Amino acid sequence: TDATNMTFAVNNDFLIQNTSSFVDESDLMHVYGEVRNISNMSMTNVTINGSFYDKSGRPLNDYQRSCELPTINAGGICPFEIIYIDTKTTNRVKDFELTAQGIVTDTSKPTKLKFHSENSRLDILGFYYINGRFSNEGSITATDSSVVATLYDKDGKVIAIGRALAEPVNIGPDSQAAFGLAVTEKLQTYKIKSYSLIAESDQYVSLPVLLLSK
Repeated sequence: TDATNMTFAVNNDFLIQNTSSFVDESDLMHVYGEVRNISNMSMTNVTINGSFYDKSGRPLNDYQRSCELPTINAGGICPFEIIYIDTKTTNRVKDFELTAQGIVTDTSKPTKLKFHSENSRLDILGFYYINGRFSNEGSITATDSSVVATLYDKDGKVIAIGRALAEPVNIGPDSQAAFGLAVTEKLQTYKIKSYSLIAESDQYVSLPVLLLSK
């Protein structure tokens, strides 16, 4: 059962949106969502803190996690997952609050990565596979390149996150790379109605691409 979600902006820099939660077979609670940079500056080292409470409002635990991208440009979005690991008190969680913080950076990442093809499928075991290709349209090699996938349910809430390195991981100018990722959280994948992809490297990032699930 989902806990009550409480989300809010912090210091006029971030907005937390599209949150959801679920408890897995090991009694770990997963809290998913997206943090949007609503400031006019790029942010790095963005972390999200979750404060968890029981039905009487008493605090249970606090957990912190970095979002999935090292830098969020002004106006950009980054998915995140916080895991509540105190399995002895998971069933007592009835509410949580999410806050975000980051460090202002003068360096934004140019949007020089571009997707060209994507396909997805859900197999009989409940694994959700996403494959595709993207290119480097910048003037220098894109190093340590990867793709982050954010899965959404019918209400647009984040229900799972996947990540995979590009092949090759270093992409020269005007060159393409392939990627393939598997989201294995089968208690969540059956809910998928759409997903978004973001490619990123040490130098560049892509605009998010939103696709309907097949």
